[in-house]
Amino acid sequence: MRDKKQQSAFFSSPAPVPAFFTSTYVDADLTTWSITPRLSVKSPLFGMPSQVLTGVDYYDASFQQNRGAGQGLAPWHNYDLRQRTVAGYVQHTLGVAPATDISYGARLQNINLSARDNFDPAAPFNADIGALPLGSDETQYALHLGAEHRLNDTVALFGRVARAFRTPDVDERVSSGPSFDPFFNPLPQTFQLKTQTSQDIEGGLRIRAGGLQMQSSLYLMDLANEIHFNPILFYNTNLDPTRRYGAETSVSYRINDALLVRSGMAYTRAVFREGVWAGNDVPLVSRYTASAGLTWNIRQNYLVLDATARFWSERRMDNDQAGTQKPIPANGTIDLKLSGQYERYFWSLSVNNVLNALYYDYAVASTFTDGRFSAYPLPGRTYLLKAGATF
Repeated sequence: MRDKKQQSAFFSSPAPVPAFFTSTYVDADLTTWSITPRLSVKSPLFGMPSQVLTGVDYYDASFQQNRGAGQGLAPWHNYDLRQRTVAGYVQHTLGVAPATDISYGARLQNINLSARDNFDPAAPFNADIGALPLGSDETQYALHLGAEHRLNDTVALFGRVARAFRTPDVDERVSSGPSFDPFFNPLPQTFQLKTQTSQDIEGGLRIRAGGLQMQSSLYLMDLANEIHFNPILFYNTNLDPTRRYGAETSVSYRINDALLVRSGMAYTRAVFREGVWAGNDVPLVSRYTASAGLTWNIRQNYLVLDATARFWSERRMDNDQAGTQKPIPANGTIDLKLSGQYERYFWSLSVNNVLNALYYDYAVASTFTDGRFSAYPLPGRTYLLKAGATF
């Protein structure tokens, strides 16, 4: 059982006023019960190595949220949502040959939702309207089929195809729209968010030779109803169908017992495949990302140096589905860390963003004015010293 209580406030004026941009106070309580028994069986099947993982997941989430002009004032909205999910799953890995493993699995899940808004139109400074109640019941499924074949002791090939889904959380449904249209006219909220689904395929190879470990793969994902938060209208929506495809490679090489070097790179395309923005980039996805680093155990874990450099290319701002605004610039950072451990005592000194790069990785483009945007700068050079002991 997990219980989360949260209070938050938004201040856009010295005192609450009856207008769209008003002060807002939110008091929320999310309680989730879960029971997730599972069974793992490792035993030969018809003389072949076999491993089965199966189980049942039950989640019961209750969410209450009061939203009004200020603490101590009667709230406009009193949201009450309850979502129950029950799922069964099985995953089986079978060694069909000495050098070949196959795996297959499935998950079946039922989602039952009840949502309503006990709206008080007479609450102080109310400028909204109540949400429409929603009751829904749906069943989703996920499938997986994969294989790995070891050509020799060094090289292995792998591949998989799958269907996956993501169910909206109850708090995501509270922030689902529309509560206002682009011209700020009140519209009834609906709690309706479709389940996000994807169909994907991936293939690649793994190499292990001495101190070298490498994995490289190609993938393609077709997504439907991708859940996205609209930063202009302040609610979650389902995007038009999207496609993500690309390549990922990670390499590490242990030079000796004390020194390990590592690197990674990825090429990613995320585009709308249908709708008014078909062919345009999905915001906030860099086409190119890379990293490199090393871990040097200078002296028997008493002194260890970690260094990591990261790079990412430019990306479209949030709310720039049209692709007409200036993108978020490319940038990179270098992080260093010295650490050590002696018996039960440990310490570390970290310097993040050593070169003091001034950058941001999130920005929202204006809906109405080309060239105008809101950016959220990230810290420059920072330092962190830790010391402790385990008992």
